[in-house]
Amino acid sequence: MMSKTTYHLRRPTMDDAQAVCDLVAACDTEDLGAPDIVLDDVLDMWSGFDLDKQVWVVEDPESKLTGYAFLEEDSEEKLFSYGCVMPAARGHGIGSMLVEALEAHAAELRRQSGVPKRLQSMIPTLCEDAVRLFESRGFAPVRYFKRMGIRLNAEPAPANLPDGFTVGPYVKGADERAVYEAYIESFADHWDFAEPSFEKWLEKTQLPTFNEQWWMIARDSDGSVAGFALARMRDDLLFVEKIGVRRPFRGRGLALALLQTVFEASYRAGQPLVSLGVDAANPSGAYRLYEKAGMKPENEISIYEKSLS
Repeated sequence: MMSKTTYHLRRPTMDDAQAVCDLVAACDTEDLGAPDIVLDDVLDMWSGFDLDKQVWVVEDPESKLTGYAFLEEDSEEKLFSYGCVMPAARGHGIGSMLVEALEAHAAELRRQSGVPKRLQSMIPTLCEDAVRLFESRGFAPVRYFKRMGIRLNAEPAPANLPDGFTVGPYVKGADERAVYEAYIESFADHWDFAEPSFEKWLEKTQLPTFNEQWWMIARDSDGSVAGFALARMRDDLLFVEKIGVRRPFRGRGLALALLQTVFEASYRAGQPLVSLGVDAANPSGAYRLYEKAGMKPENEISIYEKSLS
C-alpha cells in the first residue's frame, strides 16, 4: 500500500526566491500557456513583504517546493492574495492548506484592526480546480482581467501625438509628486481602486530594477503632467504596468499615443514583445484601445472575493 505524501507549510527565506520563481513559472505555463514571471519580480515583491507574516510555501518530504502564496494589504479593508500549486502535485490538499493560511491571517488582521475585511485572490479563469476550491470556501468572482500582448515584427509607426503635447522619460528627483497626483486622478474612478500613500507609491521608484526610461510621461504645453505609461523591462518582454490620462486631457488620443511611444521605445531597445493587463469591464474603453493598437488577448484571470466581517 502506497504511503500518503506529507506536505509541510512554512515561511520562506530569501534563499527560496529562485525556487518560488520556478514554481510560479511552471503554474503559469500550465494555466496560462506561458511563464509570466522572472526572478526580479519575486525579489521586488519580497522587498516590500514581511516574509514571516505575509508569505507561505509548501514543500514535500524531499524539500521541493510544491505551493506558494502571499497576502498584502491594499487598503484598510481590502486584502489581496495569490497562490499556486505545482501542477504535478495538485489534488493532494496543498491548495486548501494555502487558502486556510490566507484566511487565518486575514481573520487575524480583521481581529486586530476591528475593521471588516474583503479578501481577494487572483486565479486563472480556466483553472477549474482553483475555481472549485475558492467557491467551496465561500469566495465568489467579482472581476475579470485579460492579459494582452503584441509582437513587434517590424518597426512600429511613429506615435501620433496630439498637438501641444510631448512625451519624455520620467525625471527622478523632479517628477515624483506630479506623476503620483496624475496617477491618483487617472485611476480614481477605476474599479476597486485603493489610493496608496505617496510614500508607498514612491517605493516603486526605489526598487533595484526600476529604470526611469520606461516611465513615459506626457506633458501639455505648460509642462504639466497630462498622462503616463509606466512600464518595466524584463528579459522576456516589456510589461506596461499602468497607462493613465488625467480627465481634462481625455478624448484627444493621448492614451493611444503613449502606447505607441512605448512600442517604438521597446522595438528600438531590441525587445519585440510588449504586454499589459486590462480590466475586461473597464468603462473607459481601454480594452478597445489596446485592440486598436494591435494588441491581442492572451489569457484571462479572475478576481475572487470573500467578506470577513
